[in-house]
Amino acid sequence: MLGIKGKKIVNQKDEVVCLTGIALGGWLMMEGYMLGGANIAESVFKKELGSLEKEFTREFRSRFITKKDANIIKSLGFNCVRIPFNYRIIEEEGVGYLKKVAEWFYGQKVYVILDMHAVPGAQNCDWHSDSSGRAGFFENESDRKYFLKLWKDISTAFKDDEYLAGYDVMNEPVTDKIDILKQAYRDVNKTIRDNNDNHIIFYEGNRWAQEVDFIPELLEENNAISIHFYEPTKYTFNQIADLKYPGRIDGVQWNKSRISRYLKKYSAFNIPIYVGEFGVASRCPHCSYELNWLRDALNNFKRYGYHFTYWTYKSAGGMKYPDGLFQLFDSSDVLSIGGEHSGMESIIRKMKEDPQRVYDVFDTSNFQINKKLMNLLKKYL
Repeated sequence: MLGIKGKKIVNQKDEVVCLTGIALGGWLMMEGYMLGGANIAESVFKKELGSLEKEFTREFRSRFITKKDANIIKSLGFNCVRIPFNYRIIEEEGVGYLKKVAEWFYGQKVYVILDMHAVPGAQNCDWHSDSSGRAGFFENESDRKYFLKLWKDISTAFKDDEYLAGYDVMNEPVTDKIDILKQAYRDVNKTIRDNNDNHIIFYEGNRWAQEVDFIPELLEENNAISIHFYEPTKYTFNQIADLKYPGRIDGVQWNKSRISRYLKKYSAFNIPIYVGEFGVASRCPHCSYELNWLRDALNNFKRYGYHFTYWTYKSAGGMKYPDGLFQLFDSSDVLSIGGEHSGMESIIRKMKEDPQRVYDVFDTSNFQINKKLMNLLKKYL
């Protein structure tokens, strides 16, 4: 079991462990853009599927990521996976489902970080918290109590697991009610510790895991800070197609030194820093500018001793926003990328025509690895 000693993460033999991994985004918490379309909240998408929802969910979950992917991730050299999940999966499948998935990676001696990507009520107003525009977690005490119950249930199932690296208890909170967020972090820490569970607890900063100055006052034994790094987002999210890196973006010269200055502030804290998400949109199969950004980010992670999980393992190819190490180029046109109705919107339409055709698209064998990206990541594993 891992623990914290100063700025280091160590195992039970007191050996230093640097977590260098990848996230399984878009699987147990579906995100619209990762399937090449509009950013539709998962619950809205499933509602639109109607009577086909349960069947689609079962087929998608059993195909998009499988036990075979645990073998692939190990073979590529990653020692950690971050598993984002919607809290609703515990209602639908039980904690045992998460346990089964984690055991795929335990068998490969790959550490697992459980990330509650959507909490009860939603912790921000965006699709990636399964929100339709409200952050109800900060408004409703009942949601916060349920959040604690869920983490107690998770802790009960995982508290003795050697290769469970820790709990990323809340993805990307965004709120002006910082006192409520701080109390939620204190309460979830107490809930897990009172359950005789001493795994690492990762706290994400406010404003999409970037503002962390309030966290040090909360820190207790085996607590760490998790940040996300996508700066500058107009470049990494491919919001303006002709931007280049290094280059001038929004009046600022972005280069390795600028990235270093941005990331250095987090090194002031005497605890491990875990970059739970970072990544960049691939502009085309032969472009290299995005790899310049990635190389400079990774160099600075190494310089400051930060742990990381790359966002993300799989996605549709040829899209905006940071995309996958493995990319799906859909020749069957199920996703209709670039069409009037693409991604989840296209899936809804195609499911009513030929469900099996939709399911088959998500088989692992249909995804192609971005070799240039992997070759660069390998240098830092």
